[in-house]
Amino acid sequence: MKIQRIFRLMAMFLACGSVFLIQCSLTEPEDTTPPVRSLTLVNSYALDVAEPSGLALTPDGSALWTVSDHSNRIVQISLTGKRLKTLSYQGNDLEGVVIDPTAHTLWVAEERSRELVEVDSTGKELQRHRILDGDDNSGLEGVCFDVLRRLFTIKEKQPGLLMALNADFSIRWQKELSFAGDYSGLCADTLLNRFWILSDQDESLFLWDTNAGLVGQYKLNIVGPEGIAIDFARGLIYVVSDPQSRLYVFKLEKSF
Repeated sequence: MKIQRIFRLMAMFLACGSVFLIQCSLTEPEDTTPPVRSLTLVNSYALDVAEPSGLALTPDGSALWTVSDHSNRIVQISLTGKRLKTLSYQGNDLEGVVIDPTAHTLWVAEERSRELVEVDSTGKELQRHRILDGDDNSGLEGVCFDVLRRLFTIKEKQPGLLMALNADFSIRWQKELSFAGDYSGLCADTLLNRFWILSDQDESLFLWDTNAGLVGQYKLNIVGPEGIAIDFARGLIYVVSDPQSRLYVFKLEKSF
C-alpha cells in the first residue's frame, strides 16, 4: 500500500509539473519589435549641395541647415532644396548639425575627431569639445537638443551609442544601440526620452525610447539617408540622401 501511495504522489507531481510548464510557456512575453511601416512621400527635391549629411529646421520652420561631407561647409537651404547661404566655417568630416535653442548658434558634429563645434551665424568658431576617443570613420554622426534643451549626440557604429551630455560636455549617460546596422542621423521627439534615429545601412527611420526601447520603425527606400529634421507643427519629416544629393519630404504619421 505504501508503494502504491508513493506512485500516486509521483503521478500527481508529474501532472502538476506538466501543467506548470504549459502555463509558463503560455505566459512568456511576446516579441515587442514594432511592425515595419511606410511613410507617405510628399515630395522630393534636388539639392545644390554635394554629399549632404545632417539636417536642422530653423525655429520658424522656413528653412533648413545641412552640412556637406564633400566641401565640409555649413549650408542653409530652402524647404525645396535651394541653396540660400554658405557659412565661412571650414570643417573636417562634417556629419551633423543642430540649432542651439538658447544661444541661436549652430552646433556641428565632426566624425573622425569626435568633436562638437559651435559656430555663430556667420560661421565663426566659438568653441569645440571632444566627446570620445578614437579617430576612425565610425564616430559622431548626429547631434540634437531635446525639449528641455539638453544636448545629445550619436555615434555611428562599433558600437552605436546615444549619448546625453552635461553642461561641461562630459557624457552624462550613454546607451549602446543594437537595432540597426549603423546610425546616421538624430532628431529629438516632442516627448521626453524619445528620439528619431536614421540608419544609412538599413535605409530606415526608427523611433527609440530610452526606457521602452524601439517603439516604431519605417522603411524609407532611400539610398544613404544621413540627415533628419522634423516639423512637428506641420507634421512633416525632412530627410537628406548623401549619395543622391536630394531632399525628401514625408508626412509624419506617428501612431504610438
